[in-house]
Amino acid sequence: VPATMQDVIVIFVTVTGQKSGRFMQESYSRKVYGREIAGELWSAIQITTASGICAVLDMLCGGELPRQGFVRQEEIPFPKFITNRYGRNYDV
Repeated sequence: VPATMQDVIVIFVTVTGQKSGRFMQESYSRKVYGREIAGELWSAIQITTASGICAVLDMLCGGELPRQGFVRQEEIPFPKFITNRYGRNYDV
């Protein structure tokens, strides 16, 4: 399979529920493109795959996540994930 730097990862999330007593809907969307990181060219799929894993491991090592038991992805605070040094690759 040939490599490409022309891939694009599209992230679209919609959440519906109660917020301050009102039924609300919020959406989050981003496009991630391949780019240079630390002097190396990375495709969009490489960036998003590595960043997600590294962000969670970084949060675990930093004591921001439980060290025992199963941690569901919805238990990871999105603001902490997206501001993590690796997670911020999703917020471009």
